[in-house]
Amino acid sequence: MNMLAIAVADYIGFVLLIAMLISSHIRRSAKLDEYRLFTVIAFMSAVACVVDVLMFYCDGKSGAVFRFVNLVGNTYCFFTNPFFAIGWCMYTELKLYKSRSRIRKRYRYIAIPGIIFMILALANLFVPVAFYLDESNVYHRLPLSYAFFILEFLYMAYSIYTVMAYESRYGKVRFFPIWLMMGPIVLGCVLQLMFYGLSLIWVSLAIGLTSIYMSMQNEFSYLDTLTGLYNRAYLDYILEGYSKDPNSRLGGIMIDVDYFKKINDTFGHSVGDEALIDVARVLRFSKPDKALVVRFAGDEFILLMKDSTDESMQKIIKAIRDELDLFNDTEGRHYKLSLSIGYTLFDPEKDDVDSFFRHMDDNMYEEKTQKHSER
Repeated sequence: MNMLAIAVADYIGFVLLIAMLISSHIRRSAKLDEYRLFTVIAFMSAVACVVDVLMFYCDGKSGAVFRFVNLVGNTYCFFTNPFFAIGWCMYTELKLYKSRSRIRKRYRYIAIPGIIFMILALANLFVPVAFYLDESNVYHRLPLSYAFFILEFLYMAYSIYTVMAYESRYGKVRFFPIWLMMGPIVLGCVLQLMFYGLSLIWVSLAIGLTSIYMSMQNEFSYLDTLTGLYNRAYLDYILEGYSKDPNSRLGGIMIDVDYFKKINDTFGHSVGDEALIDVARVLRFSKPDKALVVRFAGDEFILLMKDSTDESMQKIIKAIRDELDLFNDTEGRHYKLSLSIGYTLFDPEKDDVDSFFRHMDDNMYEEKTQKHSER
């Protein structure tokens, strides 16, 4: 066992996790479930980096204090493994589906194996089931310890399945590089399982979490903070790829909030912000699964859809209007939302991005002008 190598690896993991927790403070203040869970996972992993060094240092040293630290430290690490595995799967589902009720419904069953192993880890304080310390305070694995690794791999596999199932239905997940997360963890677990004396799990976990955090930072730069939709910067980024694909058959819909200035002037800007959030909700609920919705500017929104036709665009617009009518009939706001909508199809032989926007804008303003002339 190379104590210096273990200390260096755990130090790197600890510094990465602490730096990430400090730098993510502002984002975590949003109090979203996924951020809270990510924070708990990162914090427990940072503690594990410290504990890992202590228990390796105490291993084989005589005395009640060293034995206590070795026993409690190894118990904590065994407990944290299934806790992390369950937490990661929950984080994955929250990241994708944003549904607390989904977590409550599914994880009353999915979490059972992990909870059993956490109980077994705590039971090891009294009865050796996963590891034991001999008379010289030297750590030894028991056969059940390998089941902890197997369980973690199974939960990791389930998280990959969750992402693949989501992508098969809704399209590619952006800003969630699950393979960059899983790769270091799987490699670290395999090496530590094969070679006793190596300690790579926690630094591998820190590297994986850091890669996810870096992706989160990219996502934050592309999100509109008020509505939670993608912003103009992301629209420009995604259109660069779409416009160069002659087979994309891209369709675009521009949506503008009618009489938005009147809402602001009558009820105040906070109610105006609420109206924009409501519009974003209407668009989310009415759009096809694979469509992209962007807050373009102010009270203007754009919906992009690949593989589009005139018929599919008209169906989306009808779905938006139906959802808008339902919203106005059921939500009881002080205002009635009204939207002017115009669409166009991108022709790669004739259009560029500017003309694509201009055609959407012209068609939308044609409807807006008609509405104002009727008042």
